[in-house]
Order: sequence, then structure tokens, then C-alpha cells
Amino acid sequence: MTATAGSNTKLTDAERQKLFAYHFRKELSAETKRREAAAEKTANRKVAKASDPSFSGQKFDHYLKAHFGEDDQKPVDRLKSDRENLEWLGLIPATTGGDLLAQIDRVDKEQLIQAKGYKAGLLGLDRVSGYDAGSSDDKLFLASYDAGKAEYDTEIPDIMARIEAAASKEEPPSTEDPFQQAAE
Repeated sequence: MTATAGSNTKLTDAERQKLFAYHFRKELSAETKRREAAAEKTANRKVAKASDPSFSGQKFDHYLKAHFGEDDQKPVDRLKSDRENLEWLGLIPATTGGDLLAQIDRVDKEQLIQAKGYKAGLLGLDRVSGYDAGSSDDKLFLASYDAGKAEYDTEIPDIMARIEAAASKEEPPSTEDPFQQAAE
């Protein structure tokens, strides 16, 4: 029997055990990071659901899948299939003519670029459009990005403060100095 590339038949059992430990350390590190990330994800989803009950894990999963998807048509196809199932169950009215978007205005190219730029700004992604630099599409994306980022930066602190105040059932801190009255 000949040794193949990567074969460790010439190692002793003790050496093989150490080699395994070498490789397992990498596996252990990756698994620990995965578990920590999963715990962080679970905690984030609990906080999100507490702030708005419609923010379900399924909603986050769907958004992540669409966000990282390479083919924008796949989520649309999935929506069409889901809609058809709901129609067949009699839970929603049938779509006329079999066209998913027949009853809804379709977005044009500019609206799609604007939506992508705005989403990228809200999510704090890189400020890179992917369109030719200086082109009208690039400018539209960047303007939309800036609008999304500005809205996030200015509005999220207030939203979070209102949620935290409601959760603690406290009023915002008083601006009066309680020690000033005692000194008078």
C-alpha cells in the first residue's frame, strides 16, 4: 500500500492525536464564534420583537435571504408562489391575469436604485453604488444612501429613547437640579 498525498500513516498515534488537536483548535474556534453569533442573533431578535411584535425571526430571515441574494428575481418568484398558495387557501383574493404585480405599480429602474441606496444608507453599508462613477445612476444611489444614513442617524436615537422610556415606564430625566432647591 502506497501513501497518498496528505496520508499520515508514518505518524505515531500520539503524533496523530496532536495533529488532530491542531486542526480541532481551528474547528473549535470557528464553532465558538458561530455559537456566540447565534446567541447574539437570538438576543437581538428578542429585543426587536419586544420593540415591535411584527419583527419576527422569520421576517429577519426573509430579509437576510433577500439582502444577500444574488438574484433579485428569486424573492419575487417566492412571493408569487406564496401568494398563489394563499389564493388557493381562499385567504386572499385571486390576482387578476396571473400576474403577481398586475394590481400593484411596478417600480422603475430609478425607484429601484433609489430604494437600494436608501437601504444601504439605513443599514450602514459601504457608500459604493456599483454604477459607473459620476453617472446619473451613481448620483441617485449616493443621494439616496445619504438620505437613508441621515434619517437613521437623526431618528434612531429618538426612537430608541422612546422605546427604552416605555419599557422602563419612566419619564425622561428631569433637567431641574434637585440640589438647587435644598440649598435655597
